[in-house]
Amino acid sequence: MSSSAPPSPPLAAALRRVETVFGGMTASPDGCLRCYRAEELALLAVPRAPLGDELVRTLFHKAPDHFPDHPAVLRRLLPEFFTFVAGGRFSGMGYLPTGLGRTAWREWPSEQAEAIEGFLDAWWRETLADPEPVYGVGAVWELCVDVHGSTGPPLDVWAAAPRGGTEDAHLGDWVAYRIDELLRDDPRVLPWNTDGEALLPGLRAWLVEHAVDRVAGHADPLLAPKVALLALPPEERWVAYSELIASAG
Repeated sequence: MSSSAPPSPPLAAALRRVETVFGGMTASPDGCLRCYRAEELALLAVPRAPLGDELVRTLFHKAPDHFPDHPAVLRRLLPEFFTFVAGGRFSGMGYLPTGLGRTAWREWPSEQAEAIEGFLDAWWRETLADPEPVYGVGAVWELCVDVHGSTGPPLDVWAAAPRGGTEDAHLGDWVAYRIDELLRDDPRVLPWNTDGEALLPGLRAWLVEHAVDRVAGHADPLLAPKVALLALPPEERWVAYSELIASAG
């Protein structure tokens, strides 16, 4: 989706649901006066008062200790922030962590949690289906993993995508960019504020199960064999890697 293209019907429906659930909410104007002006914070207490792209972006990324009721601030922001993101205007994509990722939003009322999940799912699907997504797959992946605190939901979408299409092309490019970190068991392949050590084994196992065949057509002919090496323990992996590189040379 280009920055000027309208959202797809599923993404538009997800945004309407977020507006229905969260629209009109307010939050206390109490907050960090070192980071914000009092008149900016006062807007939080006014239902649907436009905050503007820059303010909504910075508020969304602030840590919980900047506000006495951080979850209320995030609920107030969500309709405008998600519309901002879906519109392709977020030049700071990849700037982590998000406030939502540091909040127990899954414990919110079910209709609220489901609206957030619905947006993330529709946005990720639209990103993967776009040959040239405005933010790039890696940036959207990071934000989705950060907010979920898990690789599961975005990987489930990738696994269910039709084979041989745009989704596989994006998978190949993402894996090619990250394969060296994956082979080194480097948790920095995941957003730094998530538990990379805990999430990495599941990501490796998913790639071995789902990605080897799907990246076989990548421009790098060694990419699929490299992914297959992730099934091996580290010491065996590096022996096999050396043999793979030697045979290719």
